[in-house]
Amino acid sequence: PLPYGYDALEPHIDEATMRVHHLSHAQTYTDKLNGALGKLRAAASTKWLAKLGVDELLGHLDEVPEELRMTVRNAGGGYVNHDLFFASLSPAGGEANEPTAGSLHAALTRHFGSVGEFKKQFTLAALEIFGSGWAWLALDPTTGNLEISGLPNQDTPLISGKRPLLGLDVWEHAYYLKHQSRRKDYIADFWRVVDWDSLSARYETAAGSATGKAEL
Repeated sequence: PLPYGYDALEPHIDEATMRVHHLSHAQTYTDKLNGALGKLRAAASTKWLAKLGVDELLGHLDEVPEELRMTVRNAGGGYVNHDLFFASLSPAGGEANEPTAGSLHAALTRHFGSVGEFKKQFTLAALEIFGSGWAWLALDPTTGNLEISGLPNQDTPLISGKRPLLGLDVWEHAYYLKHQSRRKDYIADFWRVVDWDSLSARYETAAGSATGKAEL
């Protein structure tokens, strides 16, 4: 279940979209991932892969049998991406919740110039994605650097060893019922419900375990 009601993000993200997004699209990825994990568990040679957490499994795609690799990539990515997306939103989020001090504020300022400049660069990455995909803020654990990227389909920074901190779903199912083709308006509404507290907690966890010099 979501940590808030389907109507809790109104008027920025509408109840109908949240229901379809969570109960249909996200659930489909979960079901397909469970099917793939069942097949991995059934074979002695791949049982160890099924025992990995999904985050770690996505970093071992080259070792997943070819006939299951794309399912694990797409369904596994869809599962973890949506889990993070829904956890990154809150009816108490938005501008009033933006950090003005602390480790996340310092990191965003160090890497992007300011929180506002980070939001501009992240928004641009989301707008520039062609077709379906996600905009990401991720931490590179080897350098401690924060990175903004746009990835296609259900790809996740986990595939390349990065630690996702904030993801924005720009597949049309995430916004079409309310915003139609107005992706820019959807992104603006996304910022009005971002849970900066949860983002800050994820950053502190990721930075604390990074081998690079992420600063807290």
